[in-house]
Amino acid sequence: MEEAAAAALLQVLFETLKNEVSLVRGFRNEAEQLTQNLDMIHKFLSDAEMGSIPGEAVKKWLTDLGNVEFDADNVLDEIKYHQLSKQSNAMKQKVLSYFSCCLHISRAPSMAHRIQQINGNLGVINQRAADLGLIGRLAAAVPTLPDVARETDSFSLDPIFIGRDEMMSEIVEQLTACFKTDVRISILAIVGMGGLGKTTLTRKVFHLLKEKDLFGSHIWVHVSRFFDPLILFNKILKGLTSPDQVEIGDKEGVLKKLVDALKNKSYLLILDDIWNESVLKWEEFIRPLLRVSSMKGNAIVVTTRSMDVASIMNPLRTHELKMLSDEDCWSTIKEKTFGKENVPSELEAYGTKIAEKCKGLPLAASVVGGVLLCDKSEKRWHSIKENWLSRYEGNDIEQILKFSFDNLSLQSLKKCFAYCSIFPKGYKFKTQTLIEYWMGEGFLKADESSDMESMGEKFIHVLLRNSLLQITERDVYGNVESCVMHDLLHDLAASVLRGSFKEDEITQVRYMFLEEDSIAVLKTNEKYLRTLLSMYHRKDYMLSNFESLHVLTFGSWDAEELSSEIKKLIHLRVLDIDKLSIDYLPDWIGELFHLQTLRACNFRTLQFFRVGDKNGYKIEELGCLNCLKGKLQIDNLERVRNKEEAEKANLSNKPKLLKLYLGWEIGRESDTTNDENVLEGLQPRSRLEKLVIKGFRGRSFPSWTRNMEVDNGRQGSRIPLNKLVKIRLSDCSECEEIPMFGQLPNLKCLGLYRLRNVKSINSSFYGSVNDETRTVFPVLEELMLDDLPKLTVLKGIVSGDASAVRVFPRLQHLTIEDCRVLTSFPTHFWSSLKDLRSAQMSGIGCASAIKACPISSVEIVGSRFTPTAAAAPSSTGVMDYPNSSADDVKAPPDSASEGFEGNPRKPPAAEFPIMDREGPVRYALVTGAWGGCANLPEGGSGSGR
Repeated sequence: MEEAAAAALLQVLFETLKNEVSLVRGFRNEAEQLTQNLDMIHKFLSDAEMGSIPGEAVKKWLTDLGNVEFDADNVLDEIKYHQLSKQSNAMKQKVLSYFSCCLHISRAPSMAHRIQQINGNLGVINQRAADLGLIGRLAAAVPTLPDVARETDSFSLDPIFIGRDEMMSEIVEQLTACFKTDVRISILAIVGMGGLGKTTLTRKVFHLLKEKDLFGSHIWVHVSRFFDPLILFNKILKGLTSPDQVEIGDKEGVLKKLVDALKNKSYLLILDDIWNESVLKWEEFIRPLLRVSSMKGNAIVVTTRSMDVASIMNPLRTHELKMLSDEDCWSTIKEKTFGKENVPSELEAYGTKIAEKCKGLPLAASVVGGVLLCDKSEKRWHSIKENWLSRYEGNDIEQILKFSFDNLSLQSLKKCFAYCSIFPKGYKFKTQTLIEYWMGEGFLKADESSDMESMGEKFIHVLLRNSLLQITERDVYGNVESCVMHDLLHDLAASVLRGSFKEDEITQVRYMFLEEDSIAVLKTNEKYLRTLLSMYHRKDYMLSNFESLHVLTFGSWDAEELSSEIKKLIHLRVLDIDKLSIDYLPDWIGELFHLQTLRACNFRTLQFFRVGDKNGYKIEELGCLNCLKGKLQIDNLERVRNKEEAEKANLSNKPKLLKLYLGWEIGRESDTTNDENVLEGLQPRSRLEKLVIKGFRGRSFPSWTRNMEVDNGRQGSRIPLNKLVKIRLSDCSECEEIPMFGQLPNLKCLGLYRLRNVKSINSSFYGSVNDETRTVFPVLEELMLDDLPKLTVLKGIVSGDASAVRVFPRLQHLTIEDCRVLTSFPTHFWSSLKDLRSAQMSGIGCASAIKACPISSVEIVGSRFTPTAAAAPSSTGVMDYPNSSADDVKAPPDSASEGFEGNPRKPPAAEFPIMDREGPVRYALVTGAWGGCANLPEGGSGSGR
């Protein structure tokens, strides 16, 4: 059986290789020879799969063939990687494309040589096959996956529970009584051989008591053969808290956490599949557990195959499972095969005989029911009744499980089943994660009707329907969320997976689930590993040595960045760093061209996110990343369809996010209303320190932006964005009004760029002014108005006593550029200034505007300078000058707008001396030749001096 199973699995791999060869360019002769060799191998494998020549010789041939397949797959994968790299570089730059092409050509001789070696090895293996007597058979037509969706609904996949109702009710009743006693911990044991349904029964009891909400906590722990109290305490702690936050520590530390987790709570603890026969080990476990909770009425249910194991626990009651009757086995088969439908009379006789061969084992009845479901013809049922016992060796349950495996219709499905054995016995795996691993290993192939992920979902469905997997959890919609594999099926899957390898060949392990921190085991297998699921991580792992990895998962590891060695794993398809506390994704992650799945939900920093239309690129991907800290830049927001979709980013639940950049594509045609709705849905937390909005095309800003207030989580409650230090609005081309910024107590930098539809900045800009708020923009140091071509008026404070209001008391740097129709400043705009160190102005008359200001330097930017009077000092000490020449220019000092992207333009400058008369001006910087001094009417305090 092992040889046939191994041949079946290799068929899948070599079929994949044949498809990949057709994609190889640049090695035509080598590829044609490789195709011929693979065709011959395919025929020999068809014969080996039929089991016509069993024995060690064929097993050794299959082992060597598997090794050649491994090398061939790596070579073809590497060729595709460099082709993808070339395409990527060509998209970036033609120059890069040239060099990458040279690199590709330089690798060609090496690749060709490696393919020639593989062809040579395949030629030798083909000859050996002929010597062994294997015949080059034509492979049978590839069967299709049965369409079971119409035959079974989702809930028919659940384990069938027949013949145990009385015992289940008795156990529930006993546990309810235990809860009401004064005993600290009561223990019940369920005993029976493998396949009798101990776990299914216990899971039924567990869920019933969970629904009754009798106990404060419900914990399920799978124990298996290795009984270590410290590991068990950790598993219990994981069941009570978050599995991602628990690491194995010292015993006292773990027990202290258990005390905290179980404070004032009773609990029901399931210890499934115990093999421990040591009284001392049990005492080492149970005595500390008695101390962790002061509550009485706790209960433990243990399942075991041995009465001796149960007896050392001194249980209050032991329930021994008996074999099901033949009638119950037939009822199980009927429910699995026909559900609520009537059984055709011609199948009834065959069915009862098949049920007798199940020997009273519920697992056997469920598994064979899954096989019978695939073909309900009388001929098929007669064949199964007559032939299945004579074809298999071993005990009854093993025969039935092997029979079920052999009846899986697709070889790739068999490979997926075998792969499940890499997880430990009793391990509860997420179905979505398992499908991603299958995809990463190349077991799933898309067809005309289904992509790879859909095919994986079909495979899960078939394995559940055949009872080769069992459901452990569903989501709120009834979808299967997690599964487990029965121990006996795990043994079968493991034997299939290692089928073509000898027991002592641990140096060629392809798939590894590493629960312990064993660097020695890793180093022994690093060259051949395709899947590494490590629950731990050490910095001395030389990840680059695992050169063939397709699937890589890390356990908990507190690191600030991802190891750069991972970028050398060019075959990688799946990278799961969900449990790593890294700060950001490095740029080189995009160089993993084969990468299909990246799991990363524990980031603290994600600086850039570009919204796309495909799955994985939508804004909802940000939803679960609530630990993000620092800066987040979101681009292409025009691809977000509405407010509800924007809200899925969940920005309001990211308390450590301090800098937010929201960007739409500039110059696009779009619905202005949608932009407003999307921005409304992107409401952040109140702790934000910097806000940049670019390319927004709404006519008005939504309420949180307009009023600088966000929801406080309570109905109707709002909280101001008082921590904002920097704000920048740019390229908001349809915007007609400016939000209320004046009351932000920590705002130091404000930049308004290319707001080409704003005609006036109204008094709402300053916010509400009353007796409590007598200062507007209290700490603002930098103000930039750049390219507001329609702005005509900057209105002042509307208040009963505007002169008593302090405006811009700390303003140091003012830039006004390309505001060429701006003709009106408020009176107190200038009179409240205390320290205006530099001013850049273009397109307005500056002389009257700054006449009364305590300016220490002026930088004037423009096209022509037109004096308002003769070149003589004014009463303010400002000297008007004739036109300056471009030949006299020098570069101006650095712009004061540091901290904003896209600083204003800085034309060349010319320096002039300033006469120190009555005014305070010490230094003026006139850039270019500026004009329009007389355009602004005299007014305010400046006109009276």
